[in-house]
Amino acid sequence: MRRALHLIILYSLLALAGCSSGGSADRKDLREQANDLYNGQQYEEALRLYEQALSRADSTDRLQVRQDIIDCYQVLGNQTKARELLKVQLDEAHAVGDQEMEAEALLTLGMQVYDTGDKSLGYDYMTQAVSLMEQSKASDAPYLLAYYHFVLMKRRTSDNDYPLAISHAKAVDYYLARSEEPEKGEQMLVRSLATMAFLYSETDSLAKADSIYNVWQKHLPIPVASERDICPYLTSRGHYQEVVDIQQRYVNWVREKKGELTASERTSKYSMAEAEAALGHGDRAYQLMRESYEINDTLLARQAEENAQELEAVYQNHQKTEQISRLRLWVIILGGLLALLVVVALVIRMRRLRKRMRRTIINVAKNLTPPNDDTEAARFAAFDRTVEQGRLYTQSDLTREMLCDLMGVDRTTFSRIIREQSGCQNMNDYLNQKRLRYAEQLLRQHPNYTIHAIMQDSGFQSKSTFTTLFKKTYGVTPSQYREQSE
Repeated sequence: MRRALHLIILYSLLALAGCSSGGSADRKDLREQANDLYNGQQYEEALRLYEQALSRADSTDRLQVRQDIIDCYQVLGNQTKARELLKVQLDEAHAVGDQEMEAEALLTLGMQVYDTGDKSLGYDYMTQAVSLMEQSKASDAPYLLAYYHFVLMKRRTSDNDYPLAISHAKAVDYYLARSEEPEKGEQMLVRSLATMAFLYSETDSLAKADSIYNVWQKHLPIPVASERDICPYLTSRGHYQEVVDIQQRYVNWVREKKGELTASERTSKYSMAEAEAALGHGDRAYQLMRESYEINDTLLARQAEENAQELEAVYQNHQKTEQISRLRLWVIILGGLLALLVVVALVIRMRRLRKRMRRTIINVAKNLTPPNDDTEAARFAAFDRTVEQGRLYTQSDLTREMLCDLMGVDRTTFSRIIREQSGCQNMNDYLNQKRLRYAEQLLRQHPNYTIHAIMQDSGFQSKSTFTTLFKKTYGVTPSQYREQSE
């Protein structure tokens, strides 16, 4: 009897061990399949398998599998979900004392915070990640430190903090040289060289910049995503056509892999617009700038929708608790504040983009070939055509100096040409006539637009001025005009 009992226990232990071993193998297979899908840019399919692997992972694997999931959400553009998981990852890694995973979570969280506007806090997170990695004894610590410094270098470059960016670039070289797997850092090395070439070009070390560029060229061909990093250097050295070709290849690649309307496509199109303007291709530059502007609007709208969904999820979660009566007020207050912050962020980004777009349009106009006939009539005709095509009159903060520069004359000559050629008393009269025609067009074509929105889109800053001038020109107020049109 006792012997039979021992056999039963032994068989049970063997069965449990077999199940455990099978579960581990199954989890490993799932992650390997997910890695293959991820490397093939099939991110949604990879995410599904990673989540299955996480549900079967033990404590030693959970952090790594969750990091894979975070990477997927980031590539797919779901920053809200990625941020939620990052906070879980950071707490769990700290609790178990895994400095390497804690550092990776800090770096990723810092990049997110930095890219959404709080640069100081984001940079602080990232430098904490570097400090933690410096204490790590992992074999790939030098490679990871090189990557962390590369991230910091790219951020400092975008902030025009060139001395600190160069110091991070040197750190990248130092840690890559110490790495036990030099081939692992090949792509990072190429991207670092591209950024360093730009940094030295901007700090007037042109010979060094060109020398680094020559080293970068020896690594060709390189992946399309890495090739784009050389564009800032090419722009600074006046190689505009190369910039257009590289950015177009990147846009085609992004669309093939991820579809349209991504932040990277917006950035590429803006870069292409600047290069086309420098080449004197005004129409092409203007079209690219408009496309970049439209992509930005779509992305901001998506972000606002994500934030609204996150608020709704928080609110619904609190509704299920016993303390809903006390928490409801706080949810409404916090939701209102967050919504206000989203609106403010959208307004600030829109204004900055509009200013950049206005400057680009002016630059495009200045790069256009002047007419052969240099009479004042021909000069005004070219000027008026540019104002109409670019709808410069819709920019409420246009200055006389900008328009004088666009026409290529001094203030006195500009005022005289406007009076003689347009029949208007002055610049404001000339611009307001165009604004009124555009406002009248919007009133007819867009009955769902508010009067205030039409006023702003037309370039007017004051509603009273808009109403007075409109009535003087058309005999009725904008509201009455709309009623008559209906």
